Amino acid sequence: MPIDDYASATLLSKQLDASVPFTVRPGKPLLKLMKEQGTPMSADRDYVVEKVMYSGDEGGIICMLQGAKTDKTVVGSSLTHLIIDPAHPLAEAVSAYRQQRTRQLKMQDQRGFTALAGQSASVKKKKKRSGGFGS
Repeated sequence: MPIDDYASATLLSKQLDASVPFTVRPGKPLLKLMKEQGTPMSADRDYVVEKVMYSGDEGGIICMLQGAKTDKTVVGSSLTHLIIDPAHPLAEAVSAYRQQRTRQLKMQDQRGFTALAGQSASVKKKKKRSGGFGS
């Protein structure tokens, strides 16, 4: 089952790429990941999006970020892990995309867990005969 509506995701990524550069802030998942990798980011700092592209269902819409002009590292992040400036003209469309993609990913994870749980439940175990009553 596809996660994104391909046509709307590619259209949004093209619209965002046409509006580059714009500012975003990292969300909690990105902050945690970058801290674990030894390159911490600040939740209170604006990062400039330099490029936007669509990577399919695997990564969704990807934004390439750079902090200050002196930063030598460019970070690629899924749009779902970023907070876009509410004043951006596409902020509402980005919010809708994030909600839809997050919901689809959660549903996919639940189906995977349910499928695994259902598979293990369908394996029947042989009952042990006890030496007690009724044998």
